[in-house]
Amino acid sequence: MYSKRKKGLVPQKLTPDQLLIRLQQYCAYRERCPKEIRSKLKDLGADTEIARQIMQVLEGDNFFNEKRFALAYAGGKFRVNNWGKVRIRLELKMREIDPDLIEEALDSIEMEDYEATLSKLIERKLSQYANDPKAREKSAASLIRAGFEPALVFKML
Repeated sequence: MYSKRKKGLVPQKLTPDQLLIRLQQYCAYRERCPKEIRSKLKDLGADTEIARQIMQVLEGDNFFNEKRFALAYAGGKFRVNNWGKVRIRLELKMREIDPDLIEEALDSIEMEDYEATLSKLIERKLSQYANDPKAREKSAASLIRAGFEPALVFKML
């Protein structure tokens, strides 16, 4: 939505209906947290009152849900990216998710799966550093950076 002027392209102000359609498409693409939606509204130039109304409409129509986002985010980052609970917690806090929802999302990760993933990652890291005398320390440091709890990492090593 740009108009031509003498010195290049200038963004046109979107109407509330256009903003709503844009945000519906934005939310339908993947799960979004409220912070991402507020940021997108700001980027699109929505004023405070219109942004608040659009947020209410989107939430009422179930285009976004903080609990659904937290559960999907925690599960996805654990299964796909092999992140530990420490890192997932920090990332959800940065997205301003309610602390109770963060704990619920982390609790949704089965401890058996969590330990099995950590065990698999430990084996992978130890074989990666097979000829290194500091293999254990390097493996532990790598897994702690990935967000696994230090006590659990050292226990399983």
